[in-house]
Amino acid sequence: MNPLQIFAPSSLNDPTLAPNLGGYGMRFLAEGDSWFTVGALNPLKNANLLFEMRFEQTAVAINCATPGDTLRRMAALRSDPEFVDLLAGRRRRAWDGILMSCGGNDLIDALGVRGAGVPLALRLLREAAEWGPVAEGAARYLSDAGWQTFCTYFEANLDAIVALRDRGPSKGAPIFLHGYAVPMPRPAPAGMGLGPWLLPAVQAYGIPVDDYEAVAELLIGRLAKLLSDCAADAARFPNLHFFDTTLIPVEPAAPGSSGESGDWINEIHLNRSGCRKLAVPWAKAIEAVIVGQRG
Repeated sequence: MNPLQIFAPSSLNDPTLAPNLGGYGMRFLAEGDSWFTVGALNPLKNANLLFEMRFEQTAVAINCATPGDTLRRMAALRSDPEFVDLLAGRRRRAWDGILMSCGGNDLIDALGVRGAGVPLALRLLREAAEWGPVAEGAARYLSDAGWQTFCTYFEANLDAIVALRDRGPSKGAPIFLHGYAVPMPRPAPAGMGLGPWLLPAVQAYGIPVDDYEAVAELLIGRLAKLLSDCAADAARFPNLHFFDTTLIPVEPAAPGSSGESGDWINEIHLNRSGCRKLAVPWAKAIEAVIVGQRG
């Protein structure tokens, strides 16, 4: 099996560093969040999904991903000029596929919305006085109106990504999305002042500690359904493919732990073992789509 060869966009500007894209069986443009980049901060300890991908054919990716990136910023010319340029700008080319890691940071940003007077339609969690009956389980803490707002936001920005793809020579190329694994809200930052990400939100809304994991599972499950529904809407999002990583078991982190635990290097990022569990089957699914569409 061939590991995915990964290059930064800047490598294309230097003849001594630029990969021979034509020499690979599959050529990808990658864009996304820290699930595509976090290992670059500490390769010996961390990992990301791209690092762990393996293919039957040789494959290369130009990786435009940035930790903390959201789908809205990925689709914005000023916020993500490298991705826009390589997909539909001066350096555009026909890519065999577009790999995307998106939705996680959008979800985290939305969970951070709180404060007196913020309507339910603009936040994902309910204040204690708004909680539903205990029989609803973790759903009692979530704002359905806020989730609908989030879905509308996400779909509109995915529209922009598809339109951007179809502006250039990669028109109609497959776009591949992945889901996430279910994290445990816990005091496990990434260092350098980054994180934790989920713990502050559940604490701010007074959600009981015993329900932290169930709330995270419901949120990640709803995000997976949103991505799956988008991929199923071929008229609106043509050639969009979703790989549901929530169906793949990973070792959970221990509640309250503050460092590496289970398959997790910190609160929301998997370690190398966890990434490999998701990346290997996703790569197999990606290659099957590309081979099938080539005929």
